[in-house]
Amino acid sequence: MLIKILKNFIPINIRFYTRPGCSLCQDAKEIIYPAVEEDFPKDRFKIEEIDIDKQENKEYFDRFKNDVPVGMIDKKIIFKHRIDEDKLYFDLETMLKQQIEKEKEEK
Repeated sequence: MLIKILKNFIPINIRFYTRPGCSLCQDAKEIIYPAVEEDFPKDRFKIEEIDIDKQENKEYFDRFKNDVPVGMIDKKIIFKHRIDEDKLYFDLETMLKQQIEKEKEEK
């Protein structure tokens, strides 16, 4: 049953606010990408990387200029400034379990 649910799974979108030349952003990338790509089922998370310095992302620059890197799922901030790796894994596992439960209920 779980395999069937996972096949119809909609990826969970992680919005990753970053900027060029940000050493904390680079540190975050070295944690979040391997976590999502190697430690969780394939294609269950999608990282949308947003460069806040681009003109089209001015609203995010205004909001996060002193806080990058920032990671969000829906409207929940899962990390800001630095990633606590244990908390990141806990949050991702929790979101994945919630999504699986939601899929089960819809079946």
